[in-house]
Parts: sequence; structure tokens; C-alpha cells
Amino acid sequence: MNSNSLSAGRVFMGDSLGFHILFALFGVGIPLLISLAELIAITRKDNDFFVMAKRWSFAMATLFVVGAVSGMIISNQLTMLWPKFMALAGKVIGLPFYMEGFAFFIEAIFLGIYLYSWDRFKNKYTHWLCSIPIVLGSVASAFFITTANAWMNSPAGFTYVNGVVSNINPIAAMLNKATYTETTHSIVSYYLTTALVFAGIYAWSLGFHKHRTKHLLKKKNIVPNEEEHKKLQNYRKKALVYTMIIGAVFALLMTITGDESARYVANNEPLKFAAAEMAEHTEAEAPMEIGGIEKNDQLEDAIKIPKLLSFLSFGRTTAVVKGLDDFDSNTWPPLWIHAMFDLMVFFGMYIAFVVTLFFVLFFFKRKYSFSHPMLGLVVLSSPASFLALEFGWMVTEVGRQPYVIRGVMTVSEAFTTSKTVLEFGSIFPSIYTILLILTPWILIRHYNRNKLDLDTNYFINKTN
Repeated sequence: MNSNSLSAGRVFMGDSLGFHILFALFGVGIPLLISLAELIAITRKDNDFFVMAKRWSFAMATLFVVGAVSGMIISNQLTMLWPKFMALAGKVIGLPFYMEGFAFFIEAIFLGIYLYSWDRFKNKYTHWLCSIPIVLGSVASAFFITTANAWMNSPAGFTYVNGVVSNINPIAAMLNKATYTETTHSIVSYYLTTALVFAGIYAWSLGFHKHRTKHLLKKKNIVPNEEEHKKLQNYRKKALVYTMIIGAVFALLMTITGDESARYVANNEPLKFAAAEMAEHTEAEAPMEIGGIEKNDQLEDAIKIPKLLSFLSFGRTTAVVKGLDDFDSNTWPPLWIHAMFDLMVFFGMYIAFVVTLFFVLFFFKRKYSFSHPMLGLVVLSSPASFLALEFGWMVTEVGRQPYVIRGVMTVSEAFTTSKTVLEFGSIFPSIYTILLILTPWILIRHYNRNKLDLDTNYFINKTN
């Protein structure tokens, strides 16, 4: 096999998955934001929340379509570049893909009903109920797809001897040891990222965009309507607080599920854990090493906190943590995943800091929670959440190397024998690049052309 082709295949697959996750996470997160916003609007007769829900629905529909297209590209890429993997996985872990299809169709059907029935029901709760299948369908899709990845990390439900698959148990394969921690941590991260991206948009509008608008109006000698401006700012503040509350809930859940995930990896995937933590030697009272530079399979200039790794991994400072020296060096994953792990933790801590600071200020010094410095921190939390998510997936996927199915099939064994990988494989990241450019352009263009309407009262029943 041509090593250049294999390397290219890895890059193409990594690029595609990295792009796809950016689209897919919104398909999970936005329905919940919209459903809760509409429920608040109905129960409190709050017109602003109804505007939020209706306005965000265009983004939900757009990103649903883009996510579906990008998912189809991924499935084609898997078939073309990794045929041996698909041959094995199709027999064993095909059930969740089949179930994901049902979840997708339920979501698609009710998405259409929801989008085109805003004014069709006198009882507002009837329309809101149509959002529930979208929320459930989106999270079910994420769950079923993630179980397949969990199976790659913790293969179960089959016997594989000399290339022959037998004793297949689809339920055991889907509900493998890694399923609980990986699905919960992933889904929580999608909700958190979506909430913080929306919060970042409103923080930008409240602070920086507001001053730019005033400058443009002054330059054109236009006197701003103070009443309209105040109404708009109140709407933005309400949206910011709402999305930050959602972010705070899922930031807490992220901390809990992240701890559970790390403990699972320490107990069940010790080699990945050793590489991510850069634990060079098997030892009790293992220190936590933060930062540092990896040189010749050793970590230099790292900050060491005595006994912390043992405690966080197993709940005891005297616990033994397996190090890299306990494993054959030929099976080690790339050790640069330690840097990815540190970056994931760093951005996760930044998010927790921003969310906590925002609500401390909101409850004790409310005006400072909408100050320029605080709004700037919230804006930065949007890319921070994206980066934490991407780095986390890098640790999960690269940390399994050299295996595509841990302990069963290596990446090189799963790869295609085709000699045209470079010629045709580059099509996939090219399509994703186009989607990454077009999608924001479509959304920005739509919202620039459809300005906020805060005057229409959506709680006056219209004639059906």
C-alpha cells in the first residue's frame, strides 16, 4: 500500500469529519433552543421569545439541510476510502444507522409541519407540540450515530477470527461499554456549543454592533429612534440571558460527563489515556502534567501537580495509572494528542469561567454583565466552544490509532487498495469547503434582508 495514499486518506477523512461536526451539532442544538423559547413565549405571553423562536427557525431549516447533505458525503467517503471497515461494520453495527434513518425521517416530517404552521393553530401549544418530535428526532440521530463511534472505541457484539465475523449481537454492539459516556458527553457538547454560539451573536449585537450602527447613522446624519433602539436592545439582552442560561446548564453537565468520560477511558482505554495525559511510566500517585512540549516521546517543561492524575482517574491518590511504557510502542497513538487534550481542557475551563462570571455579575452587578469587557468574553466563548469540541474529537479519534476498530482492525487494513485516492479523495474536503463558505453567506444574507419585527403581536389569534 502507498503510504502517501493512506496519509491522504486520513487527512481527507479528518477534514470531512471536522467540517461535518460543525454542521451536525446545530441540527441537534437549535431545535431545543427554539422549542424552549416558544414554550416560554406561550406560558409567559412574551412576544420577544416568540420572535426568537420564529426567527431562529430559518437557521434550523438551513442547517438541517446542510447537515443532511454533509452526512451523505461522509457515508459515501466511508464506502470509497474504507471499504473493509464498512464491510465489517455494516454486519455488526448496522442497526444504529438503520435506526438513525427513522429518527431522521421523523425529524424531517415534523420540521416541515413546524415551519409552515406558525399561524395555522388557534391554540399556540399545538404548534409548540410539533417541535417536540424535532427535538427528540435530532437527539436520537446523534445518539445512534455516536453509538457506532463508541463501538469503534469499544468493539462488542461479535467474534472476529481470521477475517471472519460470527456471533453477531447488534444490541450488544450498539450498547457497548463506551456508549453511555460517549453519547452523553457528545450530545451535551452540541447543546452547549449551540447555546454559546447564539449567545456570542447577541453579545456582539449588544456591544460592538450597536456602536458600529450608531456610527453609521451619525455619518449619514440619521437620528436614531431611541424608543425602537431601546426595544431592540431589550430583546437582545433577553436573548443573551436566555442562551447563557442554557449554556450554564450544559456547561455544568459538560463538567460532569467529561469527568465520567475521562474515568471511563482511564479504566477501559488505558493506552489512549496514557497518551492523552502523557503518562510516560506506570506508577502509583501519578502526577497530572499540564502543558509542556513533547520531544522524543517525552514531555518537557510541563507543569506537574503531584498525585492529581491518580485521584481524578480513580478517586484515590494511591491508584496506579498505566503509562506508555506498559504498551508496545508500535501501538502508541501520535503523542501530540496530549496537546489537543490540554487545549480541550483549557477552552472548556474558559467557557466555565465566562458562564460563571456572567451570572455572578448578572445577579450582583447587573449592569456590568452587559459591559463591553463581559460581552467580549462571551463573544470569544463561541469559537472557544467550537475549538473544545474539535480538539475533543481529535483526542477520541486519533487516540485510537493505529486502529480504526480498537484491537480488531488497523487503519491500514481498512483502507482502500485504489490508486486514485489523491485524485478523487480531494473532492470531499472541496465540497465541505464550499458548504462552509455558502452556509454562513446564505444565513447572513437572509437575516440582513429580513429585519427584526418586534411590533407584531403574535398572540392575537389570526383567522385560519
